[in-house]
Amino acid sequence: MRIILITVILIVNLSHPLFAKIASVIGNPISQEIYFEVNKDTKNYPASLTKIMTLYILFDQLRLNKININDRIYFSKYATYQQPSKLGIAKSDFITVDELIDSLIIKSANDAAVAIAEKISGTEKKFVQKMNNYAKKLNLENTNFANPHGLPNRANLSTAYDIFKLSSRIIVDFPEHLHRFKKTEVKIKGKVYTTHNTLLKKNDNYIGLKTGYTRKSGFQISLLSINNDKYLLGIYFGGNSAKERNHKINFLMNKYRNKDVTKNEVTKKITVKNNKEITGNYTVQTSSFKKISKSKMHISLLKNKIKILRSFEHQIKKNGRYFISYISVDDHRTAKNLCDEIKLKKLDCLVKTS
Repeated sequence: MRIILITVILIVNLSHPLFAKIASVIGNPISQEIYFEVNKDTKNYPASLTKIMTLYILFDQLRLNKININDRIYFSKYATYQQPSKLGIAKSDFITVDELIDSLIIKSANDAAVAIAEKISGTEKKFVQKMNNYAKKLNLENTNFANPHGLPNRANLSTAYDIFKLSSRIIVDFPEHLHRFKKTEVKIKGKVYTTHNTLLKKNDNYIGLKTGYTRKSGFQISLLSINNDKYLLGIYFGGNSAKERNHKINFLMNKYRNKDVTKNEVTKKITVKNNKEITGNYTVQTSSFKKISKSKMHISLLKNKIKILRSFEHQIKKNGRYFISYISVDDHRTAKNLCDEIKLKKLDCLVKTS
């Protein structure tokens, strides 16, 4: 009897958020350099941070023109049956894709997550398969999705590091949507919904990618800071309360805010280095002109067209009769991602080994 009692106590305690596994990653979402980590590869329940993948897929569908921002998203009977947090849209009623994006970010609406899953893939089950296919492509090695919203499911697992990588890809791949994560409220069907992320109201530099909570996961957050064109991304799992989670992530973000000022973060200066290339493992060549003025103009064009390129130092060197503009980075993946962004705008680039 005593053994049974002890077992019951352990089960109850371990299911309480007080015993949720603490995990955190703080780093640069562009270079992928990690400044701080604890239990970064420990599998945990991602709760509503799951919706970051749902949003990633939705943004990708928009980019591919498979769905449009003004499309109507109708709610099935199954979608309306989802547990809160939700919008409470009636069966066969609809909202637009534009409204749905805000509802996922601000309200964290579970019914909206199912509605968009059914719109994109036909069924929730097929959409979950798509989520896991995307997870493999994005190199989320310790993640398995079981639903599009993050409601409790023992098979819905991820890690702080995988959420860091996923959030980073949102930032790099879809910078045109970043402003949405800074919104603090949205009005849908005449009702105003307010964000769960109170840090957004206290710090103008924060962009709140997503918060999450279930009893077993504890309070979680993925939080981006942009300060003087310097990017810092923080993930925190397992807070005992929203207040504690906010306090800890804010402390860590402040601690590492200026970590990378001299190494990887950008200044806005365009420099000529007298044929001496700044050290880095890889370079992304962005132009080659006979006049340096044209190189400078092209760099300005790149920064205007692709916001994420404002987070890197663009440099110019002379090679024979040509002025070469380029970006120096530490790893091949970052270089490839940047080049892919440039090519999406139908501009040329070339990845080289330094």
